[in-house]
Amino acid sequence: YGQDYIPTYEKAKVVAVVMNRVRAGSDAGFADTIYGVLTQPYQFSGYYVSYEYTWQVTDDVIAAVDYYFTYPEEFSSDIYYFYGDGYYNYFY
Repeated sequence: YGQDYIPTYEKAKVVAVVMNRVRAGSDAGFADTIYGVLTQPYQFSGYYVSYEYTWQVTDDVIAAVDYYFTYPEEFSSDIYYFYGDGYYNYFY
């Protein structure tokens, strides 16, 4: 899989983006729940509003979430976006 080479820490930064958006909430134009953030239109390419979400939660996803909640001090509280160029993810 293409995501296999991405370190857990980099995947956990995506978790940080999600959690920062939840904390910022509707005042910042985001949803107020994790589900709401993940299913907000045009935000995450793995989810499409017109389809039922059926992706399996992988061990890599669990590891990234665990890492984020174990070491929250390692993540910036002001990253709300990211994009990838096929080699690296950029967070801002």
